[in-house]
Amino acid sequence: KPVGVAFSDPELVAGTTITGATISGSTLTTATVSGTGTFTTLAVDVAKPAAAGSTRADATSMTASFNWVTAADATKGVVIPAPTAGRIIIVKNDDTANAILKVYAPGSAKINGVAGSTAFSMAAKTACLFVAYDTTDWFSVPLVAS
Repeated sequence: KPVGVAFSDPELVAGTTITGATISGSTLTTATVSGTGTFTTLAVDVAKPAAAGSTRADATSMTASFNWVTAADATKGVVIPAPTAGRIIIVKNDDTANAILKVYAPGSAKINGVAGSTAFSMAAKTACLFVAYDTTDWFSVPLVAS
């Protein structure tokens, strides 16, 4: 739009960047959306990591929003990402050996108020939604004892 001309409804075009968000055609990427909105499609990044290790220090780190975790054997685990207020992580324990998956919070973060070095145990073939309240606290949905 020309400089000095006021518009009540700004035009967003392909290639426009707004505070780190990129609009390309009808796709918005790398954006934080707050408030209310209408979405015809909501897609999240997915991954299929294998559980590893026996403590938080050697467990597999996850970065995706939906994680279909394999290789749980009641000792192996995964580490969810650092919490940021409002972030959601879904973990699915797809263990074929009917074993518990250990889920750890990183650093000084906690899951349901329990220190990250203590595992949150997920039963085989279950899924859990983790919601970050702030930069320290993850909560499971449903809220269960760790």
